Parts: sequence; structure tokens; C-alpha cells
Amino acid sequence: MKFKWTMRAVLCGAAVSLLSGCLNPVQVKDVQQNKTGFLTSHFSPSNLPAGVLKTISSADGSQVNFKRVVYQLDWDNNTEDKSKEFKTNETNTVTNVGNGLVQFIMENSRNGVPVSQTYGISYRNFLTTKVQSMNLGANVAPMEMQIKSFEHFDPVSSLKTGLQYTYKWGTTVQIMNFHDGSVSCVRDGAQSASELNKTLSGESWKMTCQFFNQNGVLGSKWTYVYLEKYGIAVAARVESPAGINEAKIASFTVE
Repeated sequence: MKFKWTMRAVLCGAAVSLLSGCLNPVQVKDVQQNKTGFLTSHFSPSNLPAGVLKTISSADGSQVNFKRVVYQLDWDNNTEDKSKEFKTNETNTVTNVGNGLVQFIMENSRNGVPVSQTYGISYRNFLTTKVQSMNLGANVAPMEMQIKSFEHFDPVSSLKTGLQYTYKWGTTVQIMNFHDGSVSCVRDGAQSASELNKTLSGESWKMTCQFFNQNGVLGSKWTYVYLEKYGIAVAARVESPAGINEAKIASFTVE
């Protein structure tokens, strides 16, 4: 489970004041025929706004330490209310595309049945810069959302003193009236990554991030483990109005 955009998907006809035009809707069945091709054609660094890519590349020229990682998370959802608690599984395929950017495909399943997929590109697997989620039972996917520009961007090398991100976001076809967003992250205690999963090595840092909406109001609080050896963060806990969800790393394979 990654950084979820706090807005609902915007349909073209309902957002005419925000959009310059309508993209052809993405058919979910077509994506399933070529998942990797869809990811590459829609969520490569070249698909980001030039200013966003320049900001990230200028701030962080280091690389993540893998070609591709596949990991699975086991989620306990609604842990604050045992009567509503349920389990889900999440499989993430994360590909290095340079300058701390990674492409990802995240598939969520329940009772062994795939429910949804999310395609995107993010900064070190915690700050999503462009994303599209889809319900696997739907015909058409919601519109892509993306960060349009940064007002402030901290590289992960500044984690010791805290990270701050402020940005504008909207749909890919939106040309004005963007929404404001911000994220604030602090580093907590360290532990051996092998304590999270025996296949991991190196040190990990607990990283707590607060995501604020366009009104400056806290929308959700995410806890990640930042894996120093690999250069990415992995979600461990989410607190939001919908509930509290907690994850454990079930498997982690590096290519």
C-alpha cells in the first residue's frame, strides 16, 4: 500500500472547469494484456512534468541499489476494531528508473483473489509522483493523477533532520486550478533489516510521514521502514479516518 491520493478520481464530464480536454479512458482488460507495457508507456520519468523531474534529479543523483525488487506485504486492516478486522495481501514489483525514482505495480488481493492494481512512479517508493489505480472488476480505470510542481523537495539523504515536500497536484490533463498538498516525514529508531524479514540485510530506519490535504489538514499518517541497503521505503502502518492498517514483509526478492 503506497501513498494514496486523497481525492476521488475525476470524471471528464464532471470536471470540465478543471480540464483542458478528455483522454481516452483506460480499459482495465487492455491493461491486463500487457501490464509492463502499460507501466512503461505511462509511468516512465519522461512522463512526468519537466519541472518535477528536474527537481528530483537535481536534488538526488544517487541510485537505488537494485534493478528490480518484488516484495509481498501481509496487511491486517482495521486493527483498531477487532470486529471489523480483515486481512489482505499486497504484491509490489518495483523497478529502478534512476535518480531515486522507481516504477511500481502494486496488486492487492483478498482471500487469494486479486481485487485492484495500482500503477505508478514514485520517489524512493514513498512519495508518489504519478499514479493510476484500477478496480479489477471495473471496465474503465479512473484518471491518472500526478504532481504538477514542487515548491519544496528534500532528498532522502536529509532524513536524519526530517523531510518536507510541498507541491501542486491534479489530473494529467488538468492545466489550472491545481490542488495543494504537503508531506512531512521524521526519522525514528533504527533496527536491523533482517528483523523485518530474514532475507533482508543492512540497517532500516522507521520513518513516519504525515500527508496533508489542500486545506493543510492532516489526511493520513504513514509509517514506513526505510531500507538503507536498497534505497527505498516499505509501508508498515497507515492511520486514517478509514481505520488503522498494519503490514509485515512476507517476502522480498532482489534482482
